[in-house]
Amino acid sequence: MIILLGSTGYIGQEFKKQLEEMGEEVCCLSRTDYDYYDLHTLREVICRRKASFLINCAGFTGKPNVDAVEDQQDEAVRANVSLVRVISQACKMNDIPWAHVSSGCIYSGTKGANGFTEEDMPNFTFDSPPCSFYSGTKAQAEEAIKKEAEDCYVWRLRIPFEEIDGPRNYLTKLLNYPMLLEANNSISHKSDFVKYCLALWKKEANFGIYNVVNTGSITTREVTDMMNKVLGIDKKFLFFESEKDMYALGAARTPRSNCVLDNSKLRKALSPMRVRTTKTALKETLKQYKALEQSRDGNGILKSFWD
Repeated sequence: MIILLGSTGYIGQEFKKQLEEMGEEVCCLSRTDYDYYDLHTLREVICRRKASFLINCAGFTGKPNVDAVEDQQDEAVRANVSLVRVISQACKMNDIPWAHVSSGCIYSGTKGANGFTEEDMPNFTFDSPPCSFYSGTKAQAEEAIKKEAEDCYVWRLRIPFEEIDGPRNYLTKLLNYPMLLEANNSISHKSDFVKYCLALWKKEANFGIYNVVNTGSITTREVTDMMNKVLGIDKKFLFFESEKDMYALGAARTPRSNCVLDNSKLRKALSPMRVRTTKTALKETLKQYKALEQSRDGNGILKSFWD
């Protein structure tokens, strides 16, 4: 039995889907039925369900983006930090391993040829300002896990994208934002991310932190150029002159993380499984994205791409 927290969220839904496709028995805990923020409650559920593994996809990101977290800091600390400590204690008491979906947004910039590794200290945190409050809490969660948990995976997600149009999809965001920031980033295909995470668990890879991103980084302009080409559109994407300009114009309230992560550890652990490159995953995703949009419109016109 696998306990899944945050199963109704953007990433949690994909974990639920793939686990069920694998034939795994999944218990999706709802806060409506169980206050799993309470240590006694979570410990009891783990014991009663005879769980062998727990995956935490719960957290607070803010809607529509991390700017909202600045106004809900108490909730962010509770969901992103306090809950992680509760899970760590509950799993330790029941002697079961667990996994935590983290974020690569605790870094800024790049390092060397391939980016930051799991061994590099985060540089976009409360201890290394400036950072967003969201990023600060995600870094604190990882620190808590390092100190309190041994049998735990930390799976870092970075800018998720997929074939289906939606507000959390990076591709949809690019199409809808009035202006964009040119930056170089690692990104994670949503389905790939979950597949690679579950493969690590199934293969009984060493516990610890993994940068679960597609191989190689990509710039915003490279993404938009590929969107125009693959989708067959001619959308004029507008860009800020600089990050400073973005803040000055009020397009963002809090600093944004733009970073490149090295996924060498992931690729080594999953070998011989292939980890798709960023550009391959993006190109294949856009082809399916286009097909899905066309199927929704009887005339085959990609209306949403021109809005």
